[in-house]
Amino acid sequence: MIMEVTNNLKLWDSVEKTDPSKTKDATIGGQKRTAVDAQYKKKLITKAFGPYGLRWGVVVGSEKFDRTNYENQTCILHYMADAYYFMDGERGSFPIAASIKETYMTRGGNPYLKIDDEAIKKVRTDALTKGFTDLGFCADIHMGMFEDQDYIRGVAAEKAIEKADEKELVAKQKYEEIKSYVTEQIEAIGNVTNPAQALKSFDRVIDKVAVRCQSAGFGSKGFELILNNEKEKLNAK
Repeated sequence: MIMEVTNNLKLWDSVEKTDPSKTKDATIGGQKRTAVDAQYKKKLITKAFGPYGLRWGVVVGSEKFDRTNYENQTCILHYMADAYYFMDGERGSFPIAASIKETYMTRGGNPYLKIDDEAIKKVRTDALTKGFTDLGFCADIHMGMFEDQDYIRGVAAEKAIEKADEKELVAKQKYEEIKSYVTEQIEAIGNVTNPAQALKSFDRVIDKVAVRCQSAGFGSKGFELILNNEKEKLNAK
């Protein structure tokens, strides 16, 4: 009997490395730790599964908020819920939880009651993003790898290469899109019966191509040359 080989770490291995540029030093519970940007982590999860609310997120109706109050006016907000995701046609789910100070007295000579009016948003985000760490997202931070400077430099180099490759791919895609646009516009202008109107159309297309190329990050001279050549052919008739 041939046993089917499965790679249970496929997802983990693809999402565990954290871009050092998306981290910052933070003091949590009196301890210095490396914190990852929440939006960056959400982007990684979306890249892996799909749009939030459709392919991953919090199960509707599962959220629970509780509070623990102390005599010094400190209030701890507790949050619990169930998170879900879809992968390879299957649905997975797991519990998430987090706590945060909602109100507390500040320290110093003139203490006052500090109220965090974004506590609910923060505790939901904290629970959701940290919960997905159990699937491997940004796991290197929680495995203590960011204490190794050689590891950080290595990951930074990898991420720089990935960004360069992605930028090159996007540029190629944009180039092909503009190339197709130029071809379509030349064909469309060829069907214009009024020569004066056709010449004006070429001028408009040249302006639009220049703007599109500029936004894509490359020059427009090549496309402008093609369009001007076609314009000269029309003008010579």
